[in-house]
Amino acid sequence: MLSLPPNQVTAVILGIMQDGGLPHIGCRCPRCAAAYEDPRRAEYAACLALVDTRPTPPLVYLIDATPDVKFQLDLLADVLGAHPQRPYRLRQPDGIFLTHGHMGHTAGLAQLGPEAMAVEGLRIFAASDLNNLLLATPLWSPLVERLQLTPLIPGQVLDLAEGLQITAVPVPHRDEWGVGTAAFVIQGPNRRLLYLPDIDNWDDWPNAAKILASVDVALVDASFYSPDELGGRLPVAHPLVPDTIERFAHLPTQLVLTHINHTNPILDEDSAAWTAVHASGVQIAHTGQQFFL
Repeated sequence: MLSLPPNQVTAVILGIMQDGGLPHIGCRCPRCAAAYEDPRRAEYAACLALVDTRPTPPLVYLIDATPDVKFQLDLLADVLGAHPQRPYRLRQPDGIFLTHGHMGHTAGLAQLGPEAMAVEGLRIFAASDLNNLLLATPLWSPLVERLQLTPLIPGQVLDLAEGLQITAVPVPHRDEWGVGTAAFVIQGPNRRLLYLPDIDNWDDWPNAAKILASVDVALVDASFYSPDELGGRLPVAHPLVPDTIERFAHLPTQLVLTHINHTNPILDEDSAAWTAVHASGVQIAHTGQQFFL
């Protein structure tokens, strides 16, 4: 479990991996095999929590509902506290923001339904088209009945608490259902953070440099370091880490890499890629990392 400071708005990293996590299903590469052998080497899918410990009980929001959501909520057990009616259960979070519809960002919703956490009235903030997709999918109906689906309007500032605001920013990313993909700009009482776990490439987002320069911390897509990681597969639309560093490492923004594929050598502290990232002044995210806003 994580300990968070009192009277503070904190963004907390609850996972750093691409959708499949580490180990990756069906993979026997040395990195995944080691994580199967030793669960301490495992890493959760990318997720960020916003925790405001100024009120009692604290406000707790997640960005994305990953396949690892039950473990990620347990990391927040101390700030969530006990469920008001159910013995030995955690209080549900105050809401979950969804960046887009892919597996690593929505599969955890299934854990919230009647077979598992059985939430009641949990607010889910997502693009209107993504909410409509959830409503139109019969498989999700027992869960959706327990949710309060709240549409996000791109560019519209949403107040979560005094001095705490969040804004959905559209970004280009493969979109099989036409529901869009969002990054989130979070404005705290003192600092501003961008959370952008998925983007196809920087060239298709003309506002990239301007938005990254406007925040104090930017957590950005670092899925792949090199196309060689794909073992002959066609390239997957994500910016490569060296390109991201070349474009943005000079900014005064604290640049932090997240959403890392299990093939990415920046996961290994003895790799040339890891050394190159740290030499550039860019950080590699780690679970439990906290940013005071």
